[in-house]
Amino acid sequence: MVNNLQPSSDNSLGVIYKPSELLGMFTSYLSKQDVNLKVIYLRGIYLKNPKHDPRWIYRYDILRDEDTQTEITLQISQKLCSELKDGNLVTVGGVLGRRVQNNSHIQLMLVVSRVEIVQEQVVDEEEQKRIEFRRKKVQIGYKNIDGILEQKLFIDERPRVALVFATTSITMSDFNAGINAAKSAIDFYEQRVNFANIKDLITLLKELDRQKYDVIALVRGGGGGIESLDELDVLDMIVEMQTPIIAAIGHVEEKLFIKQIVDKEAPTPNGLGQYFSDLVEAVSEKKNKSRAVLTEQIKKQFQEQLIAGQKQNKELQEKLVSLTKTQEAAQRLHKEQVEVAHKQNQELQKKLVGISKANEDAQKLHKEQVEVAHKQNQELQKKLAGISKANEDAQKLHKEQVEIAHKQNQELQKKLAEISKANEDIQKAHVEQMSKQSKEFNDSLKMMQETNDNLNKSLQKLTTQNTQVAKDLNEAKERGRELERQLEEARLKTNKGCLGMIVTIITIVGVACYAICLIL
Repeated sequence: MVNNLQPSSDNSLGVIYKPSELLGMFTSYLSKQDVNLKVIYLRGIYLKNPKHDPRWIYRYDILRDEDTQTEITLQISQKLCSELKDGNLVTVGGVLGRRVQNNSHIQLMLVVSRVEIVQEQVVDEEEQKRIEFRRKKVQIGYKNIDGILEQKLFIDERPRVALVFATTSITMSDFNAGINAAKSAIDFYEQRVNFANIKDLITLLKELDRQKYDVIALVRGGGGGIESLDELDVLDMIVEMQTPIIAAIGHVEEKLFIKQIVDKEAPTPNGLGQYFSDLVEAVSEKKNKSRAVLTEQIKKQFQEQLIAGQKQNKELQEKLVSLTKTQEAAQRLHKEQVEVAHKQNQELQKKLVGISKANEDAQKLHKEQVEVAHKQNQELQKKLAGISKANEDAQKLHKEQVEIAHKQNQELQKKLAEISKANEDIQKAHVEQMSKQSKEFNDSLKMMQETNDNLNKSLQKLTTQNTQVAKDLNEAKERGRELERQLEEARLKTNKGCLGMIVTIITIVGVACYAICLIL
């Protein structure tokens, strides 16, 4: 247990301050010095800050010493730097300012109020290329290493970090302590290379970039040979890398250009180890806080859901009672409807039985009518057979009469010379009579065709109307009697000539056909 320090009565320990109090006192002391009360002028090479945010009111650019890499930050307005370009040799005037950081670092800056360009583009070709690398890195964009690592740590996924050390370097104790504290959540992979051998360094960086690490860290202490990291080939490789890269190179006061184009800069290797340790601890605290908040939210949601469930259960029970009553009423109504439907069904069955009986009677009557029609059809066929026989007798008689007429005609031809004039008159009259008879024959034939059409229509009606059969049969009988009468008349008119006989026979055949069609 650590005992709290209390000042003794003799004030041997003196007054104990907090770190923030000490920084506050030091800031107050600096603000009261004469150097802050007057405008001072500085001369150097102006370099624009590639990480400047356009939303800021001021720019925080760099003024570099002409002979060394020593730099100071310039707080300068957009208007004053509108005509300045990277590499201008300038003289700037302003008051000295400072920015005290929580890690006890105090950054001096010049709050610029006036600018004078001494010379355009005094930087050499190599420096121009470095500036171009910085501009290209700004266009590509700086990767958020903090966000990448925190996101993986927060979901309990171990980030993969490649640590690139110099071949002969000795891991510092502070750095090693920070790394060991972070190894519980981050996987570190140590790589060794000679930083002075540019070719080997570039080859290693290309290989690490292909292996898809989450972060690559360049770790090197200060001392001789560190300037090899600012070689153009190395800077070009750093800009083109897809993997986020963090640099912990040299000391704070060592100004290397590579620090401006990496995605994140740690002040020293020891600071990098502390960065990983602090990051793991900060994410762990966030996770613990989020778990506690999440637990409270879940508990609150569960209570709200429980109350809502009880309320919903009560409402459901009330609805269930209502639905039960509704269902009972519906069942009673259904039972009544079933009884009514059953009665209606019984009545319909009775009606169906009556309809079936009436249908059977109708079928029986239809059968009887068909039998009567069949019987009448047989009788008509017998009469037709008699008519056919009589027709044959008439034809036989006609043949005999034709033979007799032929003999008489031969006798008459002998007298033809005597009565030729009279015969011409007779022939003329005969032609007129033949024309008249031919017209009458055509009319009769047309009438027979119309009669035949009517018979076809009657036949269609006969198939659909069975009750009309008896009436048609009676008409057939009447036409049979008419046929007998016409046959009798045909016998009497046989001696009137051959043409009259043919007309009579055709008429008889037409009537017979009509009778047959009527029967069928």
